[in-house]
Amino acid sequence: MIDNHTKQKQTLRMQRHAMAFATYLVPMSLVMLCWSQGLLPEKVIYHFAAFVFVINFTILFLIQKNINLKFRDPSLTALHITVSCLPALYVMYFLEHGHARAIFMLVLLLAVLYGILELDTRGFLMACLWILSLYVLLIMVLWAKKPEVLDPSLEWIQIITFALVLFSMSVIGGYISSLREKLRSRNQELRSAIEKIDKLVNIDSLTGVSNRRRLFEVLTQETNRCSRGETPFSICLLDIDHFKQVNDAYGHLAGDEILCTIAGSISQDIRNIDAFGRYGGEEFLLILAQTPLCGAVVKAEKVRSQVAGLRFTEISKEIVVTVSIGAAQYRPAEDIDTTLLRADQALYAAKENGRNRVETEKNQTAVA
Repeated sequence: MIDNHTKQKQTLRMQRHAMAFATYLVPMSLVMLCWSQGLLPEKVIYHFAAFVFVINFTILFLIQKNINLKFRDPSLTALHITVSCLPALYVMYFLEHGHARAIFMLVLLLAVLYGILELDTRGFLMACLWILSLYVLLIMVLWAKKPEVLDPSLEWIQIITFALVLFSMSVIGGYISSLREKLRSRNQELRSAIEKIDKLVNIDSLTGVSNRRRLFEVLTQETNRCSRGETPFSICLLDIDHFKQVNDAYGHLAGDEILCTIAGSISQDIRNIDAFGRYGGEEFLLILAQTPLCGAVVKAEKVRSQVAGLRFTEISKEIVVTVSIGAAQYRPAEDIDTTLLRADQALYAAKENGRNRVETEKNQTAVA
């Protein structure tokens, strides 16, 4: 299995090579034009088309089946450049006029331009050296088999010019590629910075759980979901019992440690669809998605027992910290502040009834 990031890159590679496949319409048109002018035999058209289809469909198949991920260059850009010049060179072999061959040299340059999408300067130089070597080999084959079609002075000028142009394209293309890589790196840094900022904005700096701002974002999402007729949700408002006395007896640093320990313990024991965060001071809010009131009471009782079982031996072996919890279920179409108020009233009732307990508002019923 491949991750989503790799899937996205594979999709982009498919799009790039599909675009490259479309550019073969240019040389195909030139081949047809040369045939129409009597410069090429008809068989060259079919051979050229066959070469193009085999090359492109092979590369697209490798990407589609994720075989390209096993290669050092998964984009297959260098491979595409090195093989895409072969059909053009094949056509050039049958062109007896030097000027006609010069036209297809432009097609070779078009293949090199494709490297801007991925290759660095070294990759460009290697690809250009390969294409230049194949072109020189073609001229040598022509010299051996059909020397009458060559004009030595013209061929030398074309080879030197071709070499200089390829070298220039390598330098320019490599520079553009480096700029693209720098832009990609900057974009990655920007995304990382945005993620950090987003985390700072939504995370309570002391406890490391969601802050009040993030909690209200989740509440808005849940109320919208509930308004569409989906399953209900409930909230639990938690308050640490006698927290001021703990601060007075053991100091604010001890109080901070207790807050962090409780927050860490509860946050590790909630579902992915739930949300938990610091509501303010020593109060925490637990948002239970797809949960009616009866289920919220069960979860709240588990949290209450979980906190009561925590020990803070580094502060004091005798200290026992408990929480009081008020639970409420959101009612469709009501303002979320009303739901919070009902949870706060239930929390107040828990305090009044002896603390270290779970309460719901008296006029609430545990809806199944």
